[in-house]
Amino acid sequence: MNYKKDFGTKASAIITEAFVFPSFRPGELPSLKYYTPFAAWDTGADHTSISSEVIEALQLKPKNYTTIMVFGGEQRAGVYDVAIALPNGKLFHEMEVYGADLDEYSILFGMDIITETDFLITNADGKTTFQFRTPSEGGVEL
Repeated sequence: MNYKKDFGTKASAIITEAFVFPSFRPGELPSLKYYTPFAAWDTGADHTSISSEVIEALQLKPKNYTTIMVFGGEQRAGVYDVAIALPNGKLFHEMEVYGADLDEYSILFGMDIITETDFLITNADGKTTFQFRTPSEGGVEL
């Protein structure tokens, strides 16, 4: 499943839309969902994180706590099980994510999601284009 977004200018961040659901099994219908147009893609993050707004909207309870590294240093974070739908429709069931202070973003996709895709950013003529596909097929050449 392919996805492409043209930013029309040089982007300072890669932002797409996404859905987050409380964890559910394939074949079931989720009881709640959270849509956001503010999902950031961050190759510097190991794991995906969600904001407190998402946690509250989905009435999520942490299954445990961990310490994560953020720009300001270490931060205690709740660990949550969720399902995430990428903008191309790919659904990841039973994702383990961290609750974090994300400023203006609702979701920060980390390398746990990015490494499941073929991920490409181009900046021809000063205009950023972001593309990814799932599952990864390899064979991307420049």
